[in-house]
Amino acid sequence: MQGLFRKSALFVALAGLTFAAHAITFKPGTYEVTTRGNAGPLTVATTFSKNRIEKIEIKNSNDTSYVGGVAMEKVRNEILSKQHLGVDTVSGATMSSAALLRAVGEAAEKAGVSAESLVPHKKPVDPATLPAEKITTDVVVIGAGGTGLAAAATAAEKGAKVLLIEKMPFAGGSSALAGGAIVGTGTTYQKAAGIRDDVDDMLEDWAEHDETAVKGGDKDYPDPKLRRLMLERSTEAVEWLGKTVGLEFAEPRPFGHGGDKRAHAPKASPVPASGMGSTPAGGTYVVKAVQDYAKKKGVAMQFNTTAYALVKNAAGEVTGVLAHDGKKRYEVKADAVVLATGGFAHNMEMMAERLPVFTVATERSVAAKGDTGDGLRMALKAGAAEVDDSWVIGLYLLPRYDELKTAITGKSKQRDLVLVNEKGQRFVNEARPYIADHCGMQRVCWVIIDSSDEKKADIAAKYFNYDVAVYGEDFAKLGRRMGVPAEVFAKTMADYNENAEDGDDPTFGKDEDYLRPLVKAPFFAIRVEPGLGGTIGGVKTTSDFEVLDKAGKVIPGLYAGGEMANRPYYARNYESGTGLGLAYGSGRVAGAAAAERALKK
Repeated sequence: MQGLFRKSALFVALAGLTFAAHAITFKPGTYEVTTRGNAGPLTVATTFSKNRIEKIEIKNSNDTSYVGGVAMEKVRNEILSKQHLGVDTVSGATMSSAALLRAVGEAAEKAGVSAESLVPHKKPVDPATLPAEKITTDVVVIGAGGTGLAAAATAAEKGAKVLLIEKMPFAGGSSALAGGAIVGTGTTYQKAAGIRDDVDDMLEDWAEHDETAVKGGDKDYPDPKLRRLMLERSTEAVEWLGKTVGLEFAEPRPFGHGGDKRAHAPKASPVPASGMGSTPAGGTYVVKAVQDYAKKKGVAMQFNTTAYALVKNAAGEVTGVLAHDGKKRYEVKADAVVLATGGFAHNMEMMAERLPVFTVATERSVAAKGDTGDGLRMALKAGAAEVDDSWVIGLYLLPRYDELKTAITGKSKQRDLVLVNEKGQRFVNEARPYIADHCGMQRVCWVIIDSSDEKKADIAAKYFNYDVAVYGEDFAKLGRRMGVPAEVFAKTMADYNENAEDGDDPTFGKDEDYLRPLVKAPFFAIRVEPGLGGTIGGVKTTSDFEVLDKAGKVIPGLYAGGEMANRPYYARNYESGTGLGLAYGSGRVAGAAAAERALKK
């Protein structure tokens, strides 16, 4: 399995590079390979002459012809044209096209040529070989998402000289991909709109949502004192964003799942059309406002620059960071370092180690692509203590293909869905705010719909495939095609329909507003996977986000916020608006503490 992941990742990561031609000699012939495809076994026959890949024939595939088939046809033509495996996979059909690359690579191995030699390589950059530039500053912040921008701006407000380092070519991180609504309680914006609210009300609602969290989490999480403090700081961040940064907020509204009017979103932000993993623009408005403000406060920003190590002195204090941009190595000396690098949702190895059941969701995570655990790796190497029981920010249910999102989303978002697992049974109240992590805990997760909406039924019917979407004239037939116990599934649906007619769900207590019987045949089951918005984990810190070592002592000069330090605030579930609230709130606290340390030195 490890070799499979390695090769697949290699083909995808090096796609699009220019191949440096060199003498390659194949053992002529046709070699047939059967490998794991997107929707089942994929059999490919590849023909080699002495020095060329002559023909690639897809002998057997379970992929739909108009999605996976089209993608593999494109990849096949590019391989034959370029005569190497460093070609782009096709967006929306990544697994199908990567499977074809893998099959051709394995065929090449049979023909006596290593697959690796058919992939154009870029020589890895060794920072030690790059010319060095020394930089001295008071505070260095690593990561330019919401947490890092808030930390840098706040440190600059306090009078510190600040350098912000970001490995991506732009600011934003996951904060820019979010809807932009930040939780706040008792804000001036609520009061102006006549909304009565306070932290106690929010804590009560959050605790109610915790009752349906995935069981088995660490008993120490959430920490009630830290949760209260986080909400207070989130509210302070809302006020800071509006009054100091200059962000204009719309009137507070409920979050997508309902509840009280605590969502503080930028006024200029368009309302997202759906909650199905599309990229709402709201978060970008907040990010841009804070970035512009940080620049006005004198924060120096360096993009396309990767921080790769923390520097410590003999006394164990963090005194800077090492970074590079591929052309130059930067030796940054600072009195305080703030880690604001996000989580590790896009690091398959870290996910496999900490959250193996969610590894399947790594490739399709809606977190920022830069969330690869860089800060966590550096912190652990510097002696930081990692939190126990990492978890995920589970947001959406994602079908295999984007068009199928329409079939499982309606006016009530996904609250009126019926979900069943590999046992043919329901496993959660589908109307709860976030159920993606519940889905991830099942071996298989299916959404059940009927034909009452012809448009949705037509979409589902197009994707008939035993691993994507199946149909049946009755629930027993549907269950057999799903591969679940048919009689159990048929009873599950009969009970659900009866309860929906009565307006009562004795199994999970689903609100009658979202109980809709499924009675019009044919019936469809659409397989879904959890869509992750990030991770809940990171390192242990004080309430002021000073990083702790394994003995529980502060590592002087090192701070961490956002997803780098968000585990104590959550049970095994997510709460709307708290991700951004923690990002901007923790960033401000960490930035202020870092500046205070630096200015005292």
